[in-house]
Amino acid sequence: MKKIAILTLALATVAFSACTTDYYEPVFGYDNLPTVIPAQGGTYLVEYDYAYYDTKADVKYFDWQYRIIVDGEVVTVADMVHNRANTFQVTIPANRSSYPKSVLVEASTHVRTYDEDWWGDWTPICSAVQLAY
Repeated sequence: MKKIAILTLALATVAFSACTTDYYEPVFGYDNLPTVIPAQGGTYLVEYDYAYYDTKADVKYFDWQYRIIVDGEVVTVADMVHNRANTFQVTIPANRSSYPKSVLVEASTHVRTYDEDWWGDWTPICSAVQLAY
């Protein structure tokens, strides 16, 4: 009887662990923008990584969005999904004014699990100053 109980417990453990999902949440912190961006703008690669988020089921990567804010105005909002390079391109438009502008890139993560579905707050991930013409 004891052997049957142990075998049943082992099979239940294997069956339960076969139905698990491991989630990975994007993690930012690599400030890949140069401190000063030229007036003509440019395209830059921003790196990110994923942190393990322990749950029960398959393997999933959280979707996320980023937005570029130049001098207080949102100029770009883009949806992102996991890519193997763990980078994304940020294109800063030319600054045609005679004053420097602040550049801020923010990200928001979409947490979607078995029992949760919500978008996180916009979090600054990198910043720079763009020169004037």
